Amino acid sequence: MLLAVAKDFSRLDQVTVKTLVETPLPSLAGSPTKVESAAARDKAFDQLAASCDATLLIAPEFEGILLRLASRVSELGGRLLSPGPEFIAIASDKHETAIRLHAKGVNVPEGIVLMPGERSPDSFRYPAILKPIDGAGSIGVERWDQPGSTPTAAGAYRLEHFVEGTPVSVAVVCGPNKCVPLAPSSQRLDNQFAYEGGSLPLADDLQKRATSLALEAVEALPERVGYVGVDMVLGESKEGSGDKVIEINPRYTTSYVGLRAATRHNLAKLVLDLSNGEPVSQPEWERAVEFDATGEIRER
Repeated sequence: MLLAVAKDFSRLDQVTVKTLVETPLPSLAGSPTKVESAAARDKAFDQLAASCDATLLIAPEFEGILLRLASRVSELGGRLLSPGPEFIAIASDKHETAIRLHAKGVNVPEGIVLMPGERSPDSFRYPAILKPIDGAGSIGVERWDQPGSTPTAAGAYRLEHFVEGTPVSVAVVCGPNKCVPLAPSSQRLDNQFAYEGGSLPLADDLQKRATSLALEAVEALPERVGYVGVDMVLGESKEGSGDKVIEINPRYTTSYVGLRAATRHNLAKLVLDLSNGEPVSQPEWERAVEFDATGEIRER
């Protein structure tokens, strides 16, 4: 994902890309800064965030990592090309996200918060999905088919009703004036709900439902900037009554590598133009592609 994003921004006129990495990546576009310790990383991050015209963050939500970095950019007076602290604070809390969306009329699974050692209630409807409240990448996600189980690892968890249907991801690029949905892609998940990749395009009717739901979800949250991923499940009803948003990812997602392969439009330009409040055109999706969790692409 980093390689793809850096390459696309490096192709833009009058844009110089600088990246911060701990592991050398020979094919990384731009000017990478390699750091070998946490202290060196933090110092280099501060220098880049304060001196560059804009900062785009690619980091996980768990342990407050993404929120801390976004907050630091704001503290240094930097400009973010990715979601800001207010958006991240909500989206990185899966239960708070569900509450916010439900309050705005967006369909989400019903759920409750469980703490380590707290028994799942008999009154809850099963099967259910247990997930870390600030999780990313399907880490720690479990299916529970009956009551009585308890989360064992540290941190808060969300227990929510299992939703039957087609798992779908929609990327939405936002700026101060509008949000532009990109082509929805299906998701492949294994039996443990680990992400294995996806494909696009979807059937026309599914595309319309997914796009509409993704826009509703993103517009229900404040401070919308940059690239956002919306995960959802589309139910059997053709009217979309069973469609539910599962979570919002306040960052780039793996689907970016599939989306950029399906269009000749430079998606980095779309991100930059939208953030600057400039008029944009909807990308045209010209190829059917499949991609795996590592970003490998093949045509369908």
